[in-house]
Amino acid sequence: SILQANYVALDTFLSELASNLLKPSPSTQSVDSKFRESLNGLNTDEVSLKKLYFIPEMSMDTIHSVQSRLYDHSMTRDFSKKWNLPIYYQLRFGEACTRLDEAINRVQKEGWYADVFTGTDTVAKELKETSGFELPFFLEVFDIMAWLWKENVYLKPLTHRFLRGSMQLLGRVVTFVDEGVRGNIKFGIESKQTSGNDEQNVVLPLRDASFFWHERIDDVAAVSWDLTILETSIGSDYAAKISDVILPPKESPHGGAVQVNHLELSELKSLVQDALIESAEGVSPIIQKMWNEIIVKILTLKCSAPLSAVKGVAATYRMTNRPPPTQASPYVSTILRPLKEFNSNFLNRTPPQVGFEWKRKVVASVAEKYCSAVSELTETVQRTEEALKNRKARRTSAGGMSDGEKVKLQLLLDQREFVGHVTDVGVEAESIEYVKKLISLTESAKSLLPKS
Repeated sequence: SILQANYVALDTFLSELASNLLKPSPSTQSVDSKFRESLNGLNTDEVSLKKLYFIPEMSMDTIHSVQSRLYDHSMTRDFSKKWNLPIYYQLRFGEACTRLDEAINRVQKEGWYADVFTGTDTVAKELKETSGFELPFFLEVFDIMAWLWKENVYLKPLTHRFLRGSMQLLGRVVTFVDEGVRGNIKFGIESKQTSGNDEQNVVLPLRDASFFWHERIDDVAAVSWDLTILETSIGSDYAAKISDVILPPKESPHGGAVQVNHLELSELKSLVQDALIESAEGVSPIIQKMWNEIIVKILTLKCSAPLSAVKGVAATYRMTNRPPPTQASPYVSTILRPLKEFNSNFLNRTPPQVGFEWKRKVVASVAEKYCSAVSELTETVQRTEEALKNRKARRTSAGGMSDGEKVKLQLLLDQREFVGHVTDVGVEAESIEYVKKLISLTESAKSLLPKS
């Protein structure tokens, strides 16, 4: 804007004026040289004459001192009051809020993969390569926050306001994601259905196309990954960018003659980083909840669905005269399939702070349900065996093995297959309590295995 450009020009002028006033002009240097030449023939103590001349030492402290005097001068102060800087900040921050609100509204209607990024394709590609963001929404968020600190937007007297604005924008994003994780925000739109007769203009009930995004496991994983990148970037790259804008590490057109002390820059970065990290404190708990609660719950439900087939094992061998089993039931390989597929898709996009605990929780929950189903079936088979034993009809002609023994052997083969799949997903079977219990429930049938 014109206001911003004019203010920067004035600030640059005052900054450079301090160092220019301390530099001896070419004309002064010429007169001084001629004067010294004229003194050569005189018997004068040149050292004492030098004391009559004031030659300021050009140092950082000297320049800063002169700059402070210029900025604190009454005329400079009176002139600065004529700039309505708070209004300028409100306008700029309003622009950033408008962009963020528009992005949020579109995401709510079209989902997380809606193309809400308002920058160019080149900028989007650069952001993806440098930061790792995948969802357009988070590309837009980071671009909005970076926009506040551009040379044609930022003003030094408003540093505290711009920093607070950055923290407020981050807080708005965190709140939006958190509300979605809690199930308080619906995505999608409800559209009205009208009849074909325009004259009657009959409105049918709404067609509900809305959904809760926290129930979609791919959305949850994708958002958590970009949220992790945002949290990391805020505390590192973004904090460094803000520090460099406030105190340019090198002399620049907008920095004038001010040279920055490395200690000052380091302290500034630390302060900015601490403020931003504090504003992002709510991010990590959300990510933990996404993986250790929501994703675990969804995967547990998916992996538990095939366990209904455990009851069918008894029906497979009861009064069918089938030979003893030699391999695991087909359903066993499908139990942990959803976990394997999800783990493969997001292997390189799992937040570091989450670790592998979420997988252990999924396996533990599924193993608990599996253990319960096997225990119930084993008790049923045991009661049936007792009843048949009393009727002296315990053994059949097929391999000399009773139906109940065949069921137990099948459960043993299934258990060993399941334990193998647990190991395949990167979880140590012996570390899961219910896996060990499942093994103890079925290992009694080991004696029924064919002798090799």
